[in-house]
Amino acid sequence: MRALTLLLATLAAAPAAGGVQRPVPSHEVDPSRRPGVHEVARINGARLMSDRLDAAVAALIPMESFHRNVDPEKLKVLRQRALQTIIDDELAHQEAVRQGVTVPESALLAAWKQSAVRYGGEKGFDAALRAAGASRALARAEMRRSIAIKTIIDREITAKCRVGQDQAATFFKANPDRFVEPEQLHLYAITVGVDPSSAPAKWAAARKLAEQALRDLEAGASFGDTALKYSTDPSKARGGDMGFMHRGSLSDQFERAVKDVPAGRFSPVIETLYGYHVILVSETRPPQKKSFADVRANLEKDLTTTRCAEMQQAWVNRLRARAVVVIAEHAP
Repeated sequence: MRALTLLLATLAAAPAAGGVQRPVPSHEVDPSRRPGVHEVARINGARLMSDRLDAAVAALIPMESFHRNVDPEKLKVLRQRALQTIIDDELAHQEAVRQGVTVPESALLAAWKQSAVRYGGEKGFDAALRAAGASRALARAEMRRSIAIKTIIDREITAKCRVGQDQAATFFKANPDRFVEPEQLHLYAITVGVDPSSAPAKWAAARKLAEQALRDLEAGASFGDTALKYSTDPSKARGGDMGFMHRGSLSDQFERAVKDVPAGRFSPVIETLYGYHVILVSETRPPQKKSFADVRANLEKDLTTTRCAEMQQAWVNRLRARAVVVIAEHAP
């Protein structure tokens, strides 16, 4: 559901419009005053407009692409997802209205102050609203809508979905295999690094150094001294200590190299994308079953998150089942 950040994004996505904007049902702004904005859906007769959809898409893009470059096919998928999101928001808001949810002025004032802080104060917030072509009245309406949605979700979902100790304990006992810490290996490494784009001669020279390091170890040199002499990795200052690592968490090359290496022995020279390595397995810890006390807090949190998401989806599905949802032909 939309948080305050997305509501502000909605304002920022709105095209500039002259004069004071007049709210219509569901806190939507009269589309006749916003050139280029069109209807994308009607939910029980309430119109959802393209600027709200555009804002929802804009909020999704950073999560999908670090550089915000999204190809047309991916953008189409994102718009479909965003459309479903704003429909769910509208259904939740309409349910809040149906149940008589009211938003106290104190909550609205707190939301306003929080937004102003994000923009460096009242003047900065007002400037952002003007730049988006949005009025204070529209901002207040959007904030009121957001708080109403949160209130109804808290009432219908959050207050009912928390998983407590007894339920977590039951899950723990029923799923013992999920609470076993895998075998751990205490590893030390000598790394002779090579830039992946280096010429073959540099790769050959690096391999030669790694092989010499292995010969020194086989001749009885200490691993720490050898790491300090040959390794290019910062871990050489710690004698090459990489700490304990779970079996299965290593790269494929490392996993294969240490698969049959007993504690106290080292691997042959390993080649990876980043150079050459020699690995010492100094200690192994067998798999350990975790106690309920070890996992209780995180387990309760994870189970609560899962249950809340499932309950919220089921709730939205019920709202959808009794709603009249009409998607515009050109949407998204």
